[in-house]
Amino acid sequence: MAYGQTSCANCNTVFNWPSSPTPPQYQSSPDQYPNQQQSYQASPDNQSAGLGSQGQDQPQNSDDGPGLLQLIISNRGIIAKISIILVLVALLVGAGISLRGEISKWFAAPVVASFDASSLTITSGQEATLQWAVTGATSVSISPDIGIVSYSGTRKVSPEAVATYTLVANNTFGSVRKSITITVTGILPSINSFSIDPNSIFTGQIATVSWGVTGSTSVSIDPEIGTVSSSGKKNVSPGSTTRYVLTASNSAGNSTAAATLTVTSSKAPIISTFSADPASINSGEVSTLTWDVIGAKSINISQGIGGVASKGSAQVTPAATIVYTMMAANDYGSETKLVTVTVDTTNATSRPGTAITKTPPAITIFSASQDSITLGDNITLTWAVSGARTISISPDVGTVPASGWAMAIPTATNTTYKLSAVNTFGTETAEVTVTVNKSPDGTAPLIKSFTAVPSSIPVGGTSSLSWDIKGATLFTIDQGIGIPASKYSQPVSPAENTTYALTAINSAGTDRAIVTVTVVP
Repeated sequence: MAYGQTSCANCNTVFNWPSSPTPPQYQSSPDQYPNQQQSYQASPDNQSAGLGSQGQDQPQNSDDGPGLLQLIISNRGIIAKISIILVLVALLVGAGISLRGEISKWFAAPVVASFDASSLTITSGQEATLQWAVTGATSVSISPDIGIVSYSGTRKVSPEAVATYTLVANNTFGSVRKSITITVTGILPSINSFSIDPNSIFTGQIATVSWGVTGSTSVSIDPEIGTVSSSGKKNVSPGSTTRYVLTASNSAGNSTAAATLTVTSSKAPIISTFSADPASINSGEVSTLTWDVIGAKSINISQGIGGVASKGSAQVTPAATIVYTMMAANDYGSETKLVTVTVDTTNATSRPGTAITKTPPAITIFSASQDSITLGDNITLTWAVSGARTISISPDVGTVPASGWAMAIPTATNTTYKLSAVNTFGTETAEVTVTVNKSPDGTAPLIKSFTAVPSSIPVGGTSSLSWDIKGATLFTIDQGIGIPASKYSQPVSPAENTTYALTAINSAGTDRAIVTVTVVP
């Protein structure tokens, strides 16, 4: 709707009116404005003005209906309600804006406020401290190696190499990860192995020093050995107990390891073990004697047992408490050790004595635990002999006591073990045969080398047998050695020229090599 304005030329009255697109035509009566009407009609301008004033005099008759004020008054109840609703909407919108931040926190993933290290670069062996603070999480963990942690805290770490630590914070609405990397400079060399075998020898004997190092630029062993490669072996024969120190170096520093070789000046034999188990028995029960002797040329046990190997066992059944004496001897001396088996005869029945008869020995038992095996397996030989002065089993086993057992490793397709019992009045023998089956698949072992260093020794001297074998499940050396304690070498001190045979075994076959040690008078 538009509005118009005009004024009366005679009285100066101002008129305002709403105007429609097409102004209405007004006509006044002669009685109403007799003088003015003549004046307006006299001039076009005045006539026009008069038309305008006529229209203003009757605004109530406009086609636009009631005025705005009248509308407001008529609808003031509705307008009030709308106003209240608008105010409430405005208040709710304002409250929503102010609460939006807090509400968003209730439904948001955790926040890692901080995750740092006291130092991002350390020298090998040093420590760095991890520090962290997390909000809104139900669980927090750090990897590697640390695991679940509290929402804030510290942890010292000392990685050996460059390490990336990752913090993970979780809750129902998500997870957040943050990582930091700690660089390690100057990593020291790693000494993987350093050993001496055997770690105890007699003067003049040989031991082997072995080592393995990674991450080094130089390696040395003191005393006497000097600079060496990063891995290897070295035979040594010091005159006294010696502590060897390996030093591995690189630009970051040194790593060290030590090993001690005990050297005994006496060349007399040593009885490492001689025991009875059980040491107390009832009459008629069995006790087992066990022994281990080093450096002996001959070993004997009293009470009729006689000569034995350097390592073994024997079952005994004494009728009364008895003392067994072991004597080990070589060209430089002897050692003796005693063991007592106590026999409780309280409930024993009296037995008449047995007259001495001039008869050969009697073999009551001689058997093998298995009569057929796969090459590389072992068997147990068991025997019992009475009335014998000497008892022996061949091949490989040697002199044995009157009763007992021994482990053997047959290698021939059909290996026959023969037990011989001898006394003044005759010899008794028994045999047992074991069938050895080779595996149709696979490759027989290979002895790459078998040496004696030195190959010639003086009387009482020591040589070290060394070997390199491929593909064997086990190996043995004759001359009473059997399965060596070491995987790489065996010291020997023969009293005369001796040939040693090394046999390597697996399920597919065997390989054999020999070496001779010459003894110079």
